[in-house]
Amino acid sequence: MSSSDHAAPTRCENCGASLLGRFCARCGQSVVNPVRHAGHALEDVFESFWHLDGRVFRTLADLRVPARVACDYLAGHRARYIAPLRLFVILSVLTFFVAQFTVQLDQDTVILRNDAADTGDAQTAIGRATTVAEVERLRDQALQKLATAKAEMAAIPGAAMGMDALMADVRALAQSRIAVLQSRAAGQPPAPPGSLATPPAAAVAADPPASETGFMVTSDAGDWAYAGKPWDEHANPVKLPGVLAFAQGWFNQQLGKAKGNLPRIQQDPNLYKDAAIGAIPTALFVLVPIFALLLKLAYLRQRRLYLEHLVVALYSHAFLCLSLLGMFALIGLERWLAPAAAWTGAVIGLLEAALWVWMPVYLLLMQKRVYAQGWAMTLLKFTLLGGAYFLLVMFATILVVLVSFVRA
Repeated sequence: MSSSDHAAPTRCENCGASLLGRFCARCGQSVVNPVRHAGHALEDVFESFWHLDGRVFRTLADLRVPARVACDYLAGHRARYIAPLRLFVILSVLTFFVAQFTVQLDQDTVILRNDAADTGDAQTAIGRATTVAEVERLRDQALQKLATAKAEMAAIPGAAMGMDALMADVRALAQSRIAVLQSRAAGQPPAPPGSLATPPAAAVAADPPASETGFMVTSDAGDWAYAGKPWDEHANPVKLPGVLAFAQGWFNQQLGKAKGNLPRIQQDPNLYKDAAIGAIPTALFVLVPIFALLLKLAYLRQRRLYLEHLVVALYSHAFLCLSLLGMFALIGLERWLAPAAAWTGAVIGLLEAALWVWMPVYLLLMQKRVYAQGWAMTLLKFTLLGGAYFLLVMFATILVVLVSFVRA
């Protein structure tokens, strides 16, 4: 290839106008052809994504102060900042990319899940027991195993509470099954629905009535039932009232995928974790415009445009992503430092707690400074908006959980 192939062109390759600098004065296209220069191609990628001209660093620096970036952007001072949508995309992708490597389901989590699964088997066995002595024996065995697991995992936050809940379920199930067996032995009719003697789900599953029409998972091995029969995507699909046939077919297809993924997830829970984290950015992209709509309704009398509220929502979520990124970084740092210096765990724990506290305080200050209302009204609207948005997040979380089972 001759040196003339790399000579700077004198006319724009896009519109043919004469070139006097690095960019065309008519259409704005760059003189450099990224197809011919690998270095410039890489530079274009980073420049188009990050705009590495100092704005990314100025935006992140000012984002630390509640409402500074949003207020400046809405006031017309946009040159020094990255556009809110681009910033949100960058931070959300980066945050959950880092989360894939820092959030791990360790062996203790797997042990806890296995103990819960074993408890489910014990509950099923209790529900099928035919004598009071058998129920008491199965109950005592399950309680002893849970007590041992509780002692082994005393250092895991929340594990003791989870074990206590499982033990309470076992006791309640055993008591209900004993009451049913005693009623049968005395020749009395079954207790009416809603009474204390009504057996829980595991006991009912042992002798399902002929009119049973619900969907249920009858064991951890993946035995799924619908309408009292083994569930099958084609032979015995779940029927949704008022839903078109193609939608029901799609729903049962997703159930089939989830059932196929369940053994893999039980074997390696990190598969589910990866799928869940991968689905979160999509959920956020849906939630952000909804949050902007809530802001529009809350401040309807200010006559602001919806896009102004969208700017506030985008910068708010960008800050949340940045905070979560810091949280995940602290988690990774703790995993790295804890084996060599155990005391660092306490320090990092304090930093994580401070970050959790700072997030709602930041959002409250941001809302106060952007919309400039009194504290009483701001606190009221912040509480209402937070409650409504929390419900939306919980709904989105449930969807993420379901989608993750299908995609894992």
